[in-house]
Parts: sequence; C-alpha cells; structure tokens
Amino acid sequence: MPPGLWNNNLPMNQPTLRIGVDTGGTFTDLLLDDGSGRLLRHKLLSTPADPAQAVLAGIAQILAQWRGDPQLPVTVLHGSTVATNALLEGKVARLALVTTAGFEDLLWIGRQSRPQLYDLEPVKAAPPLAREYVCGVAERMLCDGSVRTPLTTEAISELRRALAELQPEAVAICLLHSYANPTHERQLADAVRSALPQAHLTVSCELLPEFREYERTSTCVANAAVGPVMSRYLGRLEDGLGAGNLRVMSSAGGSLPPCAVRREPVRTILSGPAGGVLGAFAVAQAAGHARCITFDMGGTSTDVSLCDGGMTRSAEGEIAGLPVRLPMIDIHTVGAGGGSLAWLDEGGALRVGPQSLGAEPGPACYGRQSGKLQPTVTDAHVVLGHLPAAYPLSGSLILDAAAARHAVSGLAAAAGLSVEQAALGVLRVAEVTMARAVQHVSLERGHDPRQFTLLPFGGAGALHAARLAELLGIRRVLVPRDAGLLSALGMLLSGALYTYSQALMLRLPPHLLADGLSALAEVAAARARLHAQADAALDADDVAPAQRFYAESVDLRYVGQSYEINVALGAADALQQFAARHQALYGYCTAERGIEAVALRLEAGTQPRQQLMEHLAAQPASSGAVAATSVPVYDGESWITCQHIERDKLLAGDRLSGPCIISEFSATTLLPAGWQLHVNQYGQLLMQREPAGGQEA
Repeated sequence: MPPGLWNNNLPMNQPTLRIGVDTGGTFTDLLLDDGSGRLLRHKLLSTPADPAQAVLAGIAQILAQWRGDPQLPVTVLHGSTVATNALLEGKVARLALVTTAGFEDLLWIGRQSRPQLYDLEPVKAAPPLAREYVCGVAERMLCDGSVRTPLTTEAISELRRALAELQPEAVAICLLHSYANPTHERQLADAVRSALPQAHLTVSCELLPEFREYERTSTCVANAAVGPVMSRYLGRLEDGLGAGNLRVMSSAGGSLPPCAVRREPVRTILSGPAGGVLGAFAVAQAAGHARCITFDMGGTSTDVSLCDGGMTRSAEGEIAGLPVRLPMIDIHTVGAGGGSLAWLDEGGALRVGPQSLGAEPGPACYGRQSGKLQPTVTDAHVVLGHLPAAYPLSGSLILDAAAARHAVSGLAAAAGLSVEQAALGVLRVAEVTMARAVQHVSLERGHDPRQFTLLPFGGAGALHAARLAELLGIRRVLVPRDAGLLSALGMLLSGALYTYSQALMLRLPPHLLADGLSALAEVAAARARLHAQADAALDADDVAPAQRFYAESVDLRYVGQSYEINVALGAADALQQFAARHQALYGYCTAERGIEAVALRLEAGTQPRQQLMEHLAAQPASSGAVAATSVPVYDGESWITCQHIERDKLLAGDRLSGPCIISEFSATTLLPAGWQLHVNQYGQLLMQREPAGGQEA
C-alpha cells in the first residue's frame, strides 16, 4: 500500500478517497468514490475464517485498479458481520456478569413469551456465558432511585476476589434499577477497571440506561461477549491498513469510529444489512419511489425492510436468542440466500435453508465443493439457465454448469422429479420463505404491500423479484444499478450517527398541552444530559457544529400498558401523533387513560452524503436498439429461447419485454414472460406487469 495513503484522525469534512466495504457470507463488496462522480466497483469471495483477509485484499485490489494520486487521504467505511457471527456461532469471549444478588438467574428465566406457540418442548437459546460466571453483589436500588441495600466495601472486595479467580476477558455490569440511580454501577465499574485493566467492560448505565431488567442485561451481556472479538478484528484491519481513518457501519444506519465500536460493538449486529437499506432507500427516493420494500438477497440470507417515506427504525431486536434493546433499522432476516442448501426432510418434503454453504465451499457451480455435491439456490438458477455460464459472476467467477446439474440431480432422484422440476421447486420454496418475510414487515404491521415498490438488491435479489412481486400482488419492481453492491453504496452514503436514551418513567399531567412535553423539568434535564453526551462524541469525531443534526423522540404509552410507541419530541402535536399511531396499530385510542413518557431518545450526527448521488445522475438516452443474444431457459414446462442482455448496454428510455435475462457485474435480473421493463433516467430498471405504455408510478 502506498506510503502516506492513510491519515489518522482525519476530519470528516476533509475531502478524501472513500471506500465502502460490505462483508457478506459469500462475497465481499467494494465501491470506491474519488469525488469524480464515477464509482469504481470490485467484488471478491469472502474469507469466513478471517473476514479481515478479504477486506484487506479487496481494498488493495481496488486501489490498484484506481491508479490515482497515492497521497490522497483515504477513509474506509465498513459493514462488518464479525459481531453477528460471533454471537450466532457462539465464538465469544469468556465473560462474567455482575448483577444484584438474587437476580443471578435472570438470563436463564427470561420472558414468558413462546415464539413457537404449539411446540410442546420448546428449547431456549442458552446465554453466551456459564452460570458460574455470574457474580451476585449485595446491593439494591429501588425503582425511584433510592437505596434499599447500600453497596459496602466488603461487597466490592468480595467481587474483586471472585473476578480474580474467574479471570474473564470481558465483564458486564447490570444492577437492578441502575437506570434510576447509577451510583452503585459506577462504583463497581471502578473496582473492575482496577482489578482487570485489560478486560472489556460494559456498564448498563452507560450502554442502556432504560428499564426492563432482562432486556438491559441481555444487551449488556451481548456487548461484552463480542467486545474482545471485535477489538481484535479492528486491530487486524488497522494493522493491515496502517493508521487510517476507518469507520464501521452501525445497525442504526450511520457510521462510527473504531473507538466507539470497540466500546459498544453490539451496535453493529446489523451493520451490513443497515447499509443496504440506507443505499436502497436513497436510490428509491431519488427515483420517486419513497414508499418501497427493500429486498436484499445475498449468499446466506435475505433481509427485508419497509420504508414508508423514510427508513423504519426499531428500539429493539434479537440475535442468537438474546434481546438487544438498541436503536436499529427495522430489518427482518430469513435463511434463504443464493448459497442456501436445498434438502429433503424426514417426510420427503423439499426444504431450502437455513443452512448455507456461504463462500466456503459455496454452491456446486463455483467449483469449490469436494466429495458429494450439495445443491443450493444458485445451482438451481444455473440448471434453469438463469445464470448463463458464459457470463462470469463478478467479472471473473466462471460457473460450472455441469457441477450444478449434477448436484441438483441427486436431489431430483431422491424426490422423484426431473432435474429441471427439482430446480424449479427449490426456487419456489425459497420464494415462499421470502414472501413470508415481506408479509412480516408489511401486512403484519398494517401496511398493504401492493401500495409499495419492491426494490431488490444483493447478488440474487433481482433473480427472484418478479416472482416475489406476483406472490404479493406488488405491481412495480425497481432494480437499482450495481444491485449487488448496494450495501457498499450505503456505507459511502452514511454519515456519523450516535444514539442515546434515558429512562423517564414519567406520568404526564392531564392538563399538559401537546407542545409542553419538552418543557417538563424531568424531560428538560434528560435532554440536557443526552445532548452533552452527544456533543462530546461529535467533538471527539471532529464533526463541526454547523454540520450536526439532532433528532429527539420519546416513547409514550397509556398507563398500565407494557409496550410503547415512539413519536418525535419536537413536534407540536406529539400527543396527537401518539393517539393516531395507537389507533392505526391497535384499533383504538382513548382520552380517558393517562399517558406515561417511558424513555427519551436522541439521535445526533451528520446527514447522509447527498453529493454522492451523482452516481445516480441521468444516463445517456437510448439509441432505440438493444443488442441481445439468445440463451436457453426452462420456463416451468419446456426449454425456450430467451434474450440475454448486458446491462451496461442499456440506456435511458430502453424498453424490453420478457422473457429476458440481464447480466451485470454484481447481479443478474430475470424478467419473466408477461413483464415489461423500462430503463429510467437514472439507469434503473423499472419492471411492471402492466403494458409498457401504461402509467408509471
């Protein structure tokens, strides 16, 4: 790597060469933005055993392609799966949990909810630590912040002795009601820092000062579990890059510096998918489709999210059976990707996923499997002719059509089907799984998917988009340029983003005016604390005051409820917003019940980099002729001749009718018979079932 390329502590507003890097289960995607309006693309197979290996190799390779000024400073914006995979695979740090005596079994008790209602023998996911690593401390706070049992020096000394014997790599401290009074937690944190200075420390009053002990404890434990893992990973990246300006995508849709990620790595559990939604919504909004359902199908999974005029965020999620109560883009994930394994269950029914062959060894058509070949969704596409073997994936990966057919033939023989019918069945099963995921974020939450545009991306999304739209009654599909690299585009678009919260547990007075909520003394004090935290973080991140934005919101509920609705605090009609949203979600609202303000939330950072939307600038107009070749495709009944077109040759205004296959560097689009396609002014493919001359929404 050229000397002087990296500049530590580079201000965010200084012009730099920016590289977006998204690590997926099969491919690692890169986009380079040099400020010229042209993005350089690169894609290589991921290295699951050591994700940093593919990231560093990809950065070196894309810089070699760029051939620009070697002295230009570089910022890398990275979407990481390290924290997610560590929790899913159980490859976490040896950690200890410090909690209030009598509450040591909280993680194992959890909640009464039953995700599988009719499962007579449900099995709960085990917490990522052994029971003997839970240390109960004799102390007790009450919910109003008063002290019931003081924390003594003897209790602190006893904890120090216990931790000295356990020697954990990480420690999570989560005491009862510490959101109301964090004094005891801070005392214990000081003791742990002095006893185990090298251990990663998570303190709940710093990470998540909110009520609900189980969720707060599980979030802190998840953070501590991946702290050392993420720290080592970031260290490998920084060693390989030199002292550089590295930033990591957070689950909330913004980027964070390594120091913040080392401290709170659990904020990156949806790092890559969040970048995908950010990129997808940006291109959809630019094309006038701000009401869209994003559909990201990669090598190991499919991620879907609904955007109704803006990205939807949630205050909680789940990973490896652990609730994580932190702000994140609302994304639903299912185990159906290009590398998902097709198999027959004990009853002989065809199943797809959630097991995936990922990048190692990958689908049979990649030519990397050994022994008995195992069929995947990608292999089914190759068998049916959807991925022409003559057109290399990512510009260099030559597909082995014979290996794909051989892998699917074993499944076909076991199921008593022809190879083509077995391959078609694999796709149909996967598509039903994906349709349910879309219904989860739309119909189950009061949204009609027919009123939205489906925006597929990822390497495999556009292969399934038309069929998925048919299943859901969606009329429009918008395929962006560089669909397989859209998550990397989201990294490039991202600005800095920090999120903070503070429990309020405040019953609002009945005479409160809608615009008087923020003026209440308790709310004003909490606002001041959160803004001070945010400004300290933005100062450390070299964000100039003029570039900063702040967004305040509050969680409200009726007295006696156990669920909240988040509304903007700055709006004059905050209480009316709450009532309207409650009516939409639950079918009623009432003026007879009191309202509680449960928590205050603050987002602070910089706006997404809109100047990068030059990537979406108007394309050259069509010449009226589209060069196409012919390839054989199985349509469900017989082999037919299908048009095959390279996407780079399509210009604004071009129109196509299915059946047609459109290949590009990072993805493939399947336009079935009965569908029309129009290339809009941004070079995006607008697919519709109605006639091409019909009205386009």
